[in-house]
Amino acid sequence: MDRHILVVDDEVNILNALERLLEEEEGFIVHRANCGLEGMAIMDANPQIGVVLSDQRMPNMTGTEFLKQVKAKHHKVVRMILSGYSELASITQAINEGSIFKFLTKPWDEDLLLAAIRESFDYYELSEQNRRLTAQLTQTNEKLAELNATLLQKVEDKTHRLQLHVASLKVYQDTIEHFPFAVLGLDDSSVVLENQAARALYSANQISLLGLPSSEAFKGEWSPLLDELDRFEKMVDLTQSQFEINDHIVTAVKMNSESQSPGRMLVARPI
Repeated sequence: MDRHILVVDDEVNILNALERLLEEEEGFIVHRANCGLEGMAIMDANPQIGVVLSDQRMPNMTGTEFLKQVKAKHHKVVRMILSGYSELASITQAINEGSIFKFLTKPWDEDLLLAAIRESFDYYELSEQNRRLTAQLTQTNEKLAELNATLLQKVEDKTHRLQLHVASLKVYQDTIEHFPFAVLGLDDSSVVLENQAARALYSANQISLLGLPSSEAFKGEWSPLLDELDRFEKMVDLTQSQFEINDHIVTAVKMNSESQSPGRMLVARPI
């Protein structure tokens, strides 16, 4: 990955020397300016610049003043100052204010200068990576929040539907329980539904018939109903039939005609 650096100095020979030194290093792309105003224009036009190395003593705008503007407008860029010890007081203030990452002295040691620039780029690239990861984490958290909100809404909707279903089922059960005619539901072997009128009609003691086999539920005077149901069961094309037993008309309905052992509903009313 290319590393873009801006070098700012009002002396052409220093710019040439720094450019020559940096371009000998693989991966560096050098941008140059001879004053702070030109440096800001180059910064604006080249957002890929990650490090700025500026001289301190320049006409119209000092290096620390220039780097303060860079910090305000391009705060991600790593800023370095190149100057003599005589300007250390003003540079120290800029360092304390966070405008400068490193202070390098003139004349410079080439190895130390290159090491400092590499360190600056390492810092810049690590900061960029952290910013990207933070942005990705923020985006992921936002998506998770949206997903949680969607799931919560689905749970609330499902809970509401379930509550409606339970309420509807209770109304259905209450309606069946107080229905004036005897109602029984049968599966292929036992009683699975009953109401109060059915207990009174089929059970001498009005005890529950739920779970009883048909042979036990219909005993005594109601035992002929078993034969009628058996005949009804064998009539494959017939889904509904009526029998007259014990002064009652019993209506039998197959609840699922496609099943080999369909459920049946029995409704008995007095004649």
